[in-house]
Amino acid sequence: MLERNTYITYLRVLATIFVVLIHASTGFLNHFEAYSLNWNYANWINAATRCAVPLFVAISGALLLPKNESTISFYKRRYTKIIYPFAFWTIIYLAYYFYRYTNFSQLPINQILHIAQDKILHGTTAHLWYLYMILGLYLAIPYLQKIIRQASIREIELFLVLWVLSMFVNYKIFYNYVPKIDLTFFSGFIGYLVLGYYLQIKSITWSTMIPYLGYILAVLFTGYITWKLSFTNNKYDPTFYNYNFFNTALATAFLFIAFKISLKNKQKIPNWILIVDKYSFSIYLIHILPLNYIHPFVSKYMSTIYVIPVATILTIIISILIAYLIRIIPGGKYVSG
Repeated sequence: MLERNTYITYLRVLATIFVVLIHASTGFLNHFEAYSLNWNYANWINAATRCAVPLFVAISGALLLPKNESTISFYKRRYTKIIYPFAFWTIIYLAYYFYRYTNFSQLPINQILHIAQDKILHGTTAHLWYLYMILGLYLAIPYLQKIIRQASIREIELFLVLWVLSMFVNYKIFYNYVPKIDLTFFSGFIGYLVLGYYLQIKSITWSTMIPYLGYILAVLFTGYITWKLSFTNNKYDPTFYNYNFFNTALATAFLFIAFKISLKNKQKIPNWILIVDKYSFSIYLIHILPLNYIHPFVSKYMSTIYVIPVATILTIIISILIAYLIRIIPGGKYVSG
């Protein structure tokens, strides 16, 4: 149990840092300049960190799919941990949207209601898409648990092969090269749940260097192909940043394996890792708010090469402080994340 929890803890912290790095760097990508330091620096950071959300989902698969619990019990235990933070931060970000991006006092009531409805249904801020996605996955997990317990290792491996094939079938970029077979059942983020479960139970005896090298090669491919497509189209083309593309899946798998192998004998976890792990969900929910103010502030005093890491570190620290303050309020622990 110690081995699993140790590497899972490190993976969760890494994924949390990656998420903030993505949002601290993505703004530099919107104006493509093929040979600018800013654009290329942001591109390589994004290439390295796009596996963040897939890592979160793979961790969920590793931890939840082995469990044997009833569907209703699963829903009661898991959904209460998501619904309250989801509702709370939806309201916070809706208020923030009206405060920062609209002249609220001059909006007619019907327009306010229309905007609010659209935001609530589809996300009051861009990063909350993750909650809508995870709510859907959690509906499927109790059924997937029952399937996975009956499946052999070979059958799970076949599922993962079909999942990878679905990545080519379901996207327009490959339309001219693959038959339009319906692989919907095997597609999307559900594959990361199965991948996390598989990598958790599978005995892997690779040298530590192999998965790290695999991750680096996946990052090099993602960074280069993104630059090449953007250069060809003379505009930023994020096609291969897709979470459900094979290159992102490979980066996710290789990092998962690398941490599982390299941390198997690690006994003591540094306190800062434990703190970030404890507040990882809160950081995900909160970080956009402080980042929106920290990023432009530090940009006044330092170059891009420092702005992204400094803004990331400060955002994580301040997000933890905000989460801590919310949690000491009565009932705050239920909504902070």
